[in-house]
Amino acid sequence: MTSLATLEEEASGRAAEWCEAIESASSHIQASAVLEIAADAPDWTDSALVLTQGDAVTLLSQGVVWLSRDYNIGFEGTVALWYRIGDGPVERAGGRTASFIADRSGRLRLAARPPGPWLEQPDAPAGGDAWAGSGGIAIAAIQWQETIEAGLAALAQVDTTGHAAAEAARHAVALPAPTGWRPHPVIGKSAIFATGPLTDHRHGISCRCAQDVGILQYPVDVALDDTTRLNWSWQMTHLPSALPENQLPTHDYLSIAIEFENGLDLTYLWSSSLPVGTHFRCPLPYWDQRETHWVARSGTAELGRWLDEQRPILADYREAIGGPPPSRIVAVWLIAVSLFQRDFGECAYAGISISNADGIAVTVS
Repeated sequence: MTSLATLEEEASGRAAEWCEAIESASSHIQASAVLEIAADAPDWTDSALVLTQGDAVTLLSQGVVWLSRDYNIGFEGTVALWYRIGDGPVERAGGRTASFIADRSGRLRLAARPPGPWLEQPDAPAGGDAWAGSGGIAIAAIQWQETIEAGLAALAQVDTTGHAAAEAARHAVALPAPTGWRPHPVIGKSAIFATGPLTDHRHGISCRCAQDVGILQYPVDVALDDTTRLNWSWQMTHLPSALPENQLPTHDYLSIAIEFENGLDLTYLWSSSLPVGTHFRCPLPYWDQRETHWVARSGTAELGRWLDEQRPILADYREAIGGPPPSRIVAVWLIAVSLFQRDFGECAYAGISISNADGIAVTVS
């Protein structure tokens, strides 16, 4: 795996190579911009590309937005590249390379920074909170004359960096997010989760997270009482951390969570080594005020097996969080994190539901 420091060092060189490739493939390109955007830029960077609704666009990126150089924690364009068209919604690229169809007309604006609370204020400048970090990302923004597929095929023939070829391959097999689920607004969209057939003749949601982060939310409205249960089956294939996940530098994990009407969430994770039943507040800033983790499984002995789970939500809330309990559940989450140690995690979920004394209250998948 290429080190973060090397990716940062190579960013300027990549920008120069993209300029040459874009010039060679100019007959397929309507407009383009190659920029280097600093993580501490005080606001959105105008790419100078003026998009029309329906335009096909590709973003190529390389670089690092550093959260901590000392701990070697940094984010690539997968997590730290954001765009918006005019004053439209803020969108995460979701990959080191990404392509999209413009859903509105306007100037394409870009930012390089980690996800965080700033996303809860889409009209605010893309800067100014504690997650700002340092470093930056080199970006090639390309507005195609034709389809994404045709443009990438032409660019890949002359792009010596391999980014265009990688995006062509990714785009060809990209799957939509599971139906009914939405990305968490503070994390943004990702390509981590997909719906489809699983092993053991099951159907559900697969998850593969490589140096990435994603949270999906499924809105529900269910009363919480002593009989309320979260039910699910999961097959854990690869854990993203071999170390205890309760510290920031090793906080890589896969989990399923319940969000309550008070804004708090309780997330059930499969730990590499923490004992089952361990619970702890999230070690990350912002999330430490909202999220509590509960170890539902631990170790590697049962990796690869389908396991059925059921948790008494209110009893777990009282033990792990405490205080006056909420009366309603408002969402089920799926969480995947492999940012900090830059490994990968892989699992699958099936049969997610919430039940109570009267039976199944809501089926999620």
